Amino acid sequence: MRPAALRLLAPAPALALALLLLTGCAAQKRLIADQHAAIDSLMALNDRYRAQIQMLEDSLQFYDDIDSGIYHRRLRQLGDRINKLEYDLAVSRDGGTTLAVLPADALFEPASARLTDAGRERLAALVDTLTGPLATYRIRVEGHSDNIPIGPNLAETYPSNWELSAARAAAVVRYFLERHDVPADRFEVVGLGPTRPVASNATAAGRRQNRRVRIAVQPAGSDTQPRAAH
Repeated sequence: MRPAALRLLAPAPALALALLLLTGCAAQKRLIADQHAAIDSLMALNDRYRAQIQMLEDSLQFYDDIDSGIYHRRLRQLGDRINKLEYDLAVSRDGGTTLAVLPADALFEPASARLTDAGRERLAALVDTLTGPLATYRIRVEGHSDNIPIGPNLAETYPSNWELSAARAAAVVRYFLERHDVPADRFEVVGLGPTRPVASNATAAGRRQNRRVRIAVQPAGSDTQPRAAH
């Protein structure tokens, strides 16, 4: 019996070795998995550190810009751009920058578009400005009226306040063209009639304010389109 038992027990070392090898493989796989997990964790940590370094570098650059004046220069440039946009918006909204608002009663004969001598003198006072500092600017001339209907005696000449206001604006432009040779392509003539009152038409004083000619200017290279005038 003893030799047989020995023969049965003989494979035990090989089995133990096989078990040991299997155990070692499993441990090695766990070790490799742990190493990959550790590497992934280190890579993630490295990415976070890189992001923090970038933030610090950006912050340092920001403070360097402040110290060197770049930040303030950029701030001023941004402010200048905002101011330019606001100016362009105002020009577009108001039909240009107002140069003069002249009472129609001081320029024209009553209920007409004929300039008086006093009216021509008032317009002459603007010529040096239009042909000097503003020589490259476009000129918008607006005629405005009160809301009192045109009387029957004038209806054939001026059927409504629209025609009268436009005729008055055109008379102002014609004066600048004929008397002072201001180029015609600089002008824009607009008749707005009673649509832009600046005072109440219920009183004589208010109506006098509403009967007016507005002269406005725009830079020659401006692409703005006037929408309204005051």
